[in-house]
Amino acid sequence: MGEREGRGPSRPALEGELTRLRAVEPTDASILNPLFVDPDVLSGLQVAMPQSLQGFRDYVEWVRTKTDTAFFIIERLEDRAPTGGCSLEQIESRARTAVLGIWIGKPFWDRGYGTDAVRTICRFGFRHLNLQRIELNVFATNPRGRRAYEKVGFKLEGTRRRAAFVGGRHVDSHLMGLLAEELVE
Repeated sequence: MGEREGRGPSRPALEGELTRLRAVEPTDASILNPLFVDPDVLSGLQVAMPQSLQGFRDYVEWVRTKTDTAFFIIERLEDRAPTGGCSLEQIESRARTAVLGIWIGKPFWDRGYGTDAVRTICRFGFRHLNLQRIELNVFATNPRGRRAYEKVGFKLEGTRRRAAFVGGRHVDSHLMGLLAEELVE
């Protein structure tokens, strides 16, 4: 692989420094669903309750039918272990925009996997899907997620006060956006 100007060796489109994004495999549900249903993981998402293993499989099949979504499994480069999932959803080709979603299993928190996966999926969105903007929502109760997004270049664009009900209380939701030229690689 060649060198990109001032950026070191080029990488495959869906590979970061620590993670690789890939398609779903049949064995992923039994590995990832126990990580997903952790209450601490769910508290950062807009999912109200845990789901069954079949529910996880059904969701993956449903996502595959959507033409405006690119869904990936996140795996660690070091051992190819699945650690979570991420997606670009509501892909709008005319406006060249999408909404980012991501979750990482709790055993893999605070190790850089989330930041690396966000950077990788955004790079893919800008370079291969021709997006010019990616946005997301993050709960005020998720400072870990917000820091990861800021490291990649996302900017706070607004706050929706008491926009979600999480953990028995209403919480604010922050809208963050990233333009193609703002991606921090």
